[in-house]
Amino acid sequence: MKIKNSRRQFLQSSGALLLSAAASSPKMAFSAANSSSEDYWEMVRSQFSFTESAVPMNAANLCPSFRAVSEKVALLTADIDQDCSFNNRAKFDDLRENTRTLVADQLHVSRNEIALVRNTSEANNIVNNGLQLQSGDEVLIWDQNHPTNNVAWEVRAARFGLSLKKVATPSNPVSTDELVTAFTSQMNSRTKVLSLTHVSNVSGIKLPVKEIVNMAKARGIYVHLDGAQVWGAMSLDLKELGVDSFSASAHKWYMGPKEVGILYVREENIERIWPSVVAPGWGDGPQTSLEGARKFESLGQRDDAALAALGVAAEIHNTIGVEKIERRIVKLAQQLKTGITDAGFELVTPMDPTLSFGVCITRVPAGNNGSILNRLYTEHGIAGAGTGGVRLCPTIYNTNEHIERAVSGVRALMT
Repeated sequence: MKIKNSRRQFLQSSGALLLSAAASSPKMAFSAANSSSEDYWEMVRSQFSFTESAVPMNAANLCPSFRAVSEKVALLTADIDQDCSFNNRAKFDDLRENTRTLVADQLHVSRNEIALVRNTSEANNIVNNGLQLQSGDEVLIWDQNHPTNNVAWEVRAARFGLSLKKVATPSNPVSTDELVTAFTSQMNSRTKVLSLTHVSNVSGIKLPVKEIVNMAKARGIYVHLDGAQVWGAMSLDLKELGVDSFSASAHKWYMGPKEVGILYVREENIERIWPSVVAPGWGDGPQTSLEGARKFESLGQRDDAALAALGVAAEIHNTIGVEKIERRIVKLAQQLKTGITDAGFELVTPMDPTLSFGVCITRVPAGNNGSILNRLYTEHGIAGAGTGGVRLCPTIYNTNEHIERAVSGVRALMT
């Protein structure tokens, strides 16, 4: 677990220089480095403050922020504390809009279709509570959705007499067609909404979203997509996917500030969804003066520093390259899954990368999750989760050595 100090210090200093360049010229930063080399990814790792004795490998739940993001939050928070006047805080309007533009461009949508909310849970519930539905209307949900995209629908169904149908998918899917059929076979003339999760946090299964959406749209069904496990990890084109709305959090794979999330609503759907909260800034009367999806972020006092710092995270993602990030995550996840299966253990998550992504879950004997995870952390310095088994979710700050250590730890603790 010891790291050569001279090499680590060199990488940290080099990475700091490159990250400084990213703030002023994203196109120049990292350009001199070879992203196919491990030194490049060691440089990326050096942009995070965690120690080698407590390596995060649970991106499905919470990631550390890029150091530059944390520093930006601290700097701007101090600026507000020093002068909280309206005069001084006026600059945050431009900073927030810069963030919105960067995020929208990455997702290939317009800035007026992006609301900057607090997290995926809030975004999911805005759609859940805001869509106008009638008693008897049917909503399809995946039984592997997060509770805020699952239980929240159960609550609304109970309140307003909706018909709720949970779709189960094969536990060991062998093809994308199998997953598509699981959903299309449940659609009918009463189905008004389909609420999905791109990648399950409880199994690691990745749904063929575009194919499912195409089938749903042909039937006039509204499709909401929970993207908590893909935003910041996968190259996304929401227009191409065809979804009506999309939710995600900055504190997961995006490695951004805490308590910031996004809600995308396709332009033609904005008017049909009511906001969950109406606060100062909304305007007078039932019709808002806010433009586009901004009507969903009338949430009262916000953390202006965090909203601005999301723009820093977006610039870093652009600097590294979203396609590079996706390839790296797939590589690490496949390396992890191969190591675990080679050690003789069973995966809950499909091995095939067309059916899975960055979430990797190993099956463990019932009741042993907590003990194994605690020892994996205390004895091997790897922080995972106990969702569905032993869940390990590597991302770009993880190195080959981290993957090898995680595999060795699982082998030692489960043999």
